[in-house]
Amino acid sequence: MVSRRLLLWRLVGCLLIAFAIFVVPATGMTKSAKHIRFPVGGWSGDFLPPYIVQVVLGDELGYTVEVLQISDVASAVALSRGEIELNFFLWFPNSEPAVKPFFENGSVVDLGVLYGDLPQGFFVSKREAQQYGIRSIPDLNNPELVKLFDDDGDGKGDLLGCPAEWACARLNDETLDLYGLDKLYEQKMGSARLLTAAIIGKMEKNEPVLMSNFWPNDIFIHYPRGEAFVYLEDPKKFWGFAHVPKLANAKWVAENPKAVELLRAMKISGEDIMWMMGQVEEKGDDPATLEALAREWVSKNKALVDSWLEAIE
Repeated sequence: MVSRRLLLWRLVGCLLIAFAIFVVPATGMTKSAKHIRFPVGGWSGDFLPPYIVQVVLGDELGYTVEVLQISDVASAVALSRGEIELNFFLWFPNSEPAVKPFFENGSVVDLGVLYGDLPQGFFVSKREAQQYGIRSIPDLNNPELVKLFDDDGDGKGDLLGCPAEWACARLNDETLDLYGLDKLYEQKMGSARLLTAAIIGKMEKNEPVLMSNFWPNDIFIHYPRGEAFVYLEDPKKFWGFAHVPKLANAKWVAENPKAVELLRAMKISGEDIMWMMGQVEEKGDDPATLEALAREWVSKNKALVDSWLEAIE
């Protein structure tokens, strides 16, 4: 018969084994102070900036980066809670309301613009823009243009717009109202993929296109802004220009001053994002490929990267 003392020691032994199996490995997997978690959405323009950070902060300061798939609003909440450290994929002013409460409570810090001066609003195929002198949104108030962009023959010009659940769908309708074009044009809504396919189909057939979009975006990889499309000026400044800020968790900012100074210095261009999107489309988006592309970009832009590094010298 086993004594109570022996049973007690066996129980202690089992607990120690359990501790060794479950607690020790978990402790060993604790994230280091130099590990940064980054969110990306489903847009290929988001994919490379985290890897550029990984290359620069990794090579210079020893940081590692983990990239997570997450939605816009969820990423703002996660940043405020410290579940991620950095966020480089929210477009302002469109996504600013999702972050505003966390600016106000001090849990999120804006480290400046990553890339900016990004046009959003209405674009027209360049051939039609040149032929009809379309330079701004008010120029659309022309019966000839209404017929030109009337794809379904209902007497109204068709603006290829946004998915109904996106904020830009509402903004497109408000733009038409603001410029007195709501009786002449109507927005065609649908999934982003179907709208893009429709635009590409029309461009391939040399048909006129009036669309709502933003730059940089994937449609401009094969149909560049300025070469295939013209951005229509917005004299009432309804849309304004967008930018993507470098957002950080406030606690992380306080604990990583040198990395923060380097991040504050980092700035790239919309043209850089277009290059990155084209490379991702051509070569893929697996982590190894993205890191290789990031290193290629850093190598090609050595003078720019060196100017960032001056912030920590």
